[in-house]
Amino acid sequence: MKENHLILVTACFNFISASLKMILGIGFSFSTLIADSIQSFLDFITDIISLLVNKIGKKRANKTYPFGYGQVYYLSNILTGVLLLLIGIFIVYQFFTLHHKFVPNGIILLGLIVVLFIKGIVIFLIKRYVNSTKSEFFIEAYKESTTDFISTCVVMVVLILSFFEDYIPSFINLDKIGSIGMAIYIFYTSIKMIVSNIRGILTNDEGNEKLKEIIREELEQLKSFRIENIKVIKMSYYYSVFLQIDVNNNIRIKDFLKIEKKIKKRLKEIDKAIKYIDVEPF
Repeated sequence: MKENHLILVTACFNFISASLKMILGIGFSFSTLIADSIQSFLDFITDIISLLVNKIGKKRANKTYPFGYGQVYYLSNILTGVLLLLIGIFIVYQFFTLHHKFVPNGIILLGLIVVLFIKGIVIFLIKRYVNSTKSEFFIEAYKESTTDFISTCVVMVVLILSFFEDYIPSFINLDKIGSIGMAIYIFYTSIKMIVSNIRGILTNDEGNEKLKEIIREELEQLKSFRIENIKVIKMSYYYSVFLQIDVNNNIRIKDFLKIEKKIKKRLKEIDKAIKYIDVEPF
């Protein structure tokens, strides 16, 4: 399956998933599910934006843009982060303005099972594509889809606990707790996304050659990959490190993410000032 075809397929699945969540959330006044559905709609919007970004990002360098159009990926991710931030603000607004009593229903539980099945298909398709191409773009898409799957599982936990509300103190509103928890998670994700991609736009890494050499020497001991490029950016009291690594073509995404985790752990052991780390396949 070609990259753009996969984006279209996952966009359709994300739209179906988000629509089902929204219908159930509004129909049964389930605030936590409404919050989750808004986040899922953003996944759909991101997929559509990705089609345009992919087309622009792959253009060749020219006199106007001698380094190519690669920065457009960072800009699109910053836009996504800002939209997420606005969604978080809306959810907080909803938390303070809506006053209702959510009544759990078996139809919602069935709907969430269907949503999890759909998201499982999306994750499977992206994982299979990443395992064959090692596309950085789809590695991020895999992480986002997995996160969305987990957030839906959290919604399901809130729903199941709501069935036992007779055993829960009356002052505890599980739906509102779930809704504000979702907002906090969205704030964290959006700020992390914005900061990370702003760092990506800052390309000046002059004056950090010594730290780059230390990083190269330390990581070469791991022996499960080859370092192709290292970029270190000084940000106030902290460093941002960008790594491009060459891994086995047959490596699975699960194993790549394990390597990424090892790299991040090792770098933070090298220097406590290394706060932000991005690893991408070469």
